[in-house]
Amino acid sequence: MTFPDGIDLLSLVRRFEPVVRYTAGELFFPMSVEAYVSRSALWETPPGGRETATRVLDHEALDIDRLCAHARANPDARMELRYAAQPMSRAELRAWRRDPQRPRLRATSRFVTVGLVGRLVDALVRLSLTMRGRVPGGLTAATHSLYRASDAARQFPYYAHVSVDGGYVVVQYWMFYAMNDWRSSFAGVNDHEADWEQVTVFLVPTDEVPAGEPESARGPDRPGHWRASWVAFSSHDEVGADLRRRHDDPDIRWVDGTHPVVNAGAGSHSGAYLPGDYLVRVQLRSLKRWFDAIARVRELLFPWTRGTPRAGFGIPYVDYKRGDGIEVGPGTDRPWTPVLIDSSTPWVRDYRGLWGLDTDDPFGGERAPAGPMYERAGAIRESWADPVAWAGLDTVPPTPAEAAKVEAERRDELDRHRDELDREIAAQQYLTRRLVSGLSHDAVSTKRANAAASDISAETKRLEDLRATRRVVVEQRDRLVDSMNQSQTVPPHAHLHRRVVPIRTTGGAQPGLLLRFWTEASISVLLALFGLALLFNVARPGIILAAIVGVMAVEAALRRRLRYLLYGVAIVGLIVVGVVFFVTEWRFSLGMAALIASVALGAANLRAMIARR
Repeated sequence: MTFPDGIDLLSLVRRFEPVVRYTAGELFFPMSVEAYVSRSALWETPPGGRETATRVLDHEALDIDRLCAHARANPDARMELRYAAQPMSRAELRAWRRDPQRPRLRATSRFVTVGLVGRLVDALVRLSLTMRGRVPGGLTAATHSLYRASDAARQFPYYAHVSVDGGYVVVQYWMFYAMNDWRSSFAGVNDHEADWEQVTVFLVPTDEVPAGEPESARGPDRPGHWRASWVAFSSHDEVGADLRRRHDDPDIRWVDGTHPVVNAGAGSHSGAYLPGDYLVRVQLRSLKRWFDAIARVRELLFPWTRGTPRAGFGIPYVDYKRGDGIEVGPGTDRPWTPVLIDSSTPWVRDYRGLWGLDTDDPFGGERAPAGPMYERAGAIRESWADPVAWAGLDTVPPTPAEAAKVEAERRDELDRHRDELDREIAAQQYLTRRLVSGLSHDAVSTKRANAAASDISAETKRLEDLRATRRVVVEQRDRLVDSMNQSQTVPPHAHLHRRVVPIRTTGGAQPGLLLRFWTEASISVLLALFGLALLFNVARPGIILAAIVGVMAVEAALRRRLRYLLYGVAIVGLIVVGVVFFVTEWRFSLGMAALIASVALGAANLRAMIARR
């Protein structure tokens, strides 16, 4: 598929531009790269250098042209932009936090959804921030103060990249933010200066003339000739097929039939189809194997936990995507300012550095991002160069006609394979029968007879393999034909490995106040008890175990699961007693087990004998 000649790209882009709904409390909204660069300083580390970055162009001395010129002249240097000259001081930060004009969020307790172990691991990870690269405290406040006071806060641009890939016309809407403040403002995973997010719409041709439009709307050079087939929102941990949703997915909301509604995460700006609070669980790979083993033992001992998510040990974070704040896009009082970009746009092509502070965080979460075309290491993004592969659409035909063509070609291929197998089976039958006939009528030596029998066995095995292959081919063809003959479409969620849904929808009930307070304070209580036991020299195993069980009992009571805890403690106690008794009295234990087994086996055999009479 080639790009249609004469099409008005701007009209096409505007026809499918999204409506972005933010969460009440959001501090940063899409801004122009020109406004960001003009207020930033450019810092640089020499190629291969490990020394501290140096400032090469100061604040107020930089613009897009100077940035591109310097990037072209120094293609191998590590570069970064810094919007805020420095973080706020403690006094300035306190004043900023007390500002009544600053938006605020009514948060959900993220610890309510996980157990004690998950909360303990979370505390250790937060402590690790002091030992690795992180965005300094006060940078969010400094960035917000600059952004709020600028004209950029009252303009809402997106950067549209249009391409053709895999039979789709792909329209990407890139949005740039001065800050990702998910951690500092909303207790999320990370902070990083600057943020790039995108909404991607995959278009296919349609012969239907849009309602209310004239017949002249038909034709590949007209925006009305195209319809959205798939939509993909950039998100934290979703990749491939899980990124995208079909145009008729009930989870997607549309404005005027062509504008998808995006619920942007507070601070993170990642997109969601349904509004609400989303739980993001970060699993530590080094501990995952142990936690999985513990979860399997839990399910074995406590059957009522089977089928529930094994996520109690993950580090919990809430991504607030409520859609109850400012709205930007068609049908709102904040329209978009569209800007078309491609691989020849100077700042897209030339600048491979980071759009914000580089903290050198080895985990990457606190480092600023690169631009829409590049990854941090300088490689071209898959979502830019190969959006169809990025969204897992390489195996999905773009139109029903192409899907029917592919299915028909596959059916014909299976028919040819079946007919070829029929010929091979007939020839193999003839060969096997000749071998058997020759062996039964000829008087041969034992050695020759053994060789002939071996040949017959090999040829019979080949015949069996051919028949097994034919059965598979026939089954595949029958399933394909059934699918082609069925009128119903594939369910819209059939391609999803997991459908991400909110843990609490907008306006839903909050967990109880006592439970929220306890889950926030429980790790501090546990550590305080441990510290007191050490200070007063009473850190005995029994006392420590009693403290842990006591903390667990409080939590179980608040969650109204105390009886399950008591049941679990009883089971574990019986197991421990049983193991101790078996070790100390193994002869008696084995003897009793043998007697019980003999009685059970005898009773079963007796019932079987009576049933046969």
